[in-house]
Amino acid sequence: MNSYQSVWEDDETSRRVELLVNYSQHDAGVTINEITPIKVTFLCPNTKASRRSIGVWTKTGRAMLAHQFRTAGRIESLEQEIISGGFANACA
Repeated sequence: MNSYQSVWEDDETSRRVELLVNYSQHDAGVTINEITPIKVTFLCPNTKASRRSIGVWTKTGRAMLAHQFRTAGRIESLEQEIISGGFANACA
């Protein structure tokens, strides 16, 4: 299993969520096995400047953010990100 770190820019809620993604590599591409949100940065809606950051430590918080990421339809773009340029930044 491989790991990849990504950032989800959630413009609707003015936040940036850092994610640790565990995935499996195969002939057809990659399969996302687990998404673990690790940090949330709250942004100013007007300037997009960082206001504050917090770590995501609870199981409930991580599950909620991972669910929001999935329902936002970001899984396919994350898979493409890993396939196209992610291997240069991957942690094996």
